[in-house]
Amino acid sequence: MDGFGGRGARHAAASAALALTLLLGIAGCESCLERPAIEAVERLPYPSCGEGSLPEGEVLSEGYLRAGSVARTPDLVERYELRQRACLRVLSSRQSWSGGVTDVEIVYDEAYLPLRVWRRTLVPGVEGTEEIRLYELRTDPPTVTRRSRDGLEYFAFRGGRPEALVGPGRAILLPWILSTPIEVGAYSRRLTLDFRRPLEKLEPVSLGRDPEREVEGLGTVQVYSVFGRESVFIDAEGDLVGDLAGLRPDAILETPAPSFRVQVPAPDPRAPL
Repeated sequence: MDGFGGRGARHAAASAALALTLLLGIAGCESCLERPAIEAVERLPYPSCGEGSLPEGEVLSEGYLRAGSVARTPDLVERYELRQRACLRVLSSRQSWSGGVTDVEIVYDEAYLPLRVWRRTLVPGVEGTEEIRLYELRTDPPTVTRRSRDGLEYFAFRGGRPEALVGPGRAILLPWILSTPIEVGAYSRRLTLDFRRPLEKLEPVSLGRDPEREVEGLGTVQVYSVFGRESVFIDAEGDLVGDLAGLRPDAILETPAPSFRVQVPAPDPRAPL
């Protein structure tokens, strides 16, 4: 018992030392990062189609999904809405669970090229946890403005302008799927901004189409995968209806909805940072 504990302590110490070394290495080589810090960013107005504000537009797709009985995060809820607003398409989504809330708004052009991404994360009821990031993809290079309790920070991406997105919530894959007809067994490869984690990645990513499958409660669905393993389900109407990890439409689930309530004001992605 003592020997096992000793090895565990030495292993933990070694891991902590390695983590500190890596952290110091990153801090000492900021120019090596994919999005180094900069002093300021170019501020562009909210995307528009000319004079006047955008109309409310038409709903192209919407969904209320939550974790099924086999999901790893049983209280996860995702709501999304994709709208055609004049010459633009706007995706709004919210992921919520007992540990936090993530709101996202993405503005695309008519061909689903992303123009602007706004993301807010927070832990409801815990002061100082709100963080907002604005990804401006119309500039050269694309930039990030980050607002947190530490103030404002600015970053610029290396490697070009992203053509597709991977983010928190499965619905963020929907515009990529809708914009790219893919035959079963084929794939679309694009320069992709993955903004799920604190340190974003800009890299080529493949979206592949797998054979259709029968899913209980959903019938026959189209299956698309990113990174060769993360699969989502699309129905005949082009709506997101689940994923391989157990996300399903609320309407078909017999399990009770999560008991916690998210009491967070509706976000305003247009508000200045």
